[in-house]
Amino acid sequence: MRSQERKLVNRMDFWIIIGLLVISIGIYIWYSAIFQDQNSLIYGEIMVGGEIAKTVELSENRIFSLNELPNVSFKVSDGAIAFIESDCPDQICVNNGFLRRSGQISVCLPNLVSLIIRTTENNGNFDTMAH
Repeated sequence: MRSQERKLVNRMDFWIIIGLLVISIGIYIWYSAIFQDQNSLIYGEIMVGGEIAKTVELSENRIFSLNELPNVSFKVSDGAIAFIESDCPDQICVNNGFLRRSGQISVCLPNLVSLIIRTTENNGNFDTMAH
């Protein structure tokens, strides 16, 4: 009797995997095209201690800080916003980078500051207080 060697992945398995990858990429592209509302205005909302401190349009590039927290700075660039400076010890808020999609959140817990991206169509409320 001859011993038969079985390949780990044969030709049919390879084409099935490629087909599944193509289908999943297609579904992702379709989903992001359908559910990304192009007509709504995207803006950033900065909350301090659970209260809205500032609403920021993301259309003009600038760097700013709030009067309440001069040690926390934000940067608006190319339709996105980010913490760029904070006096907190861990710097997680700064390391989160730029936010540009509706629903993205970055929080600086030591300073009780939240940065939330919203659209005029999706104006859901988020709980930003930690007790």
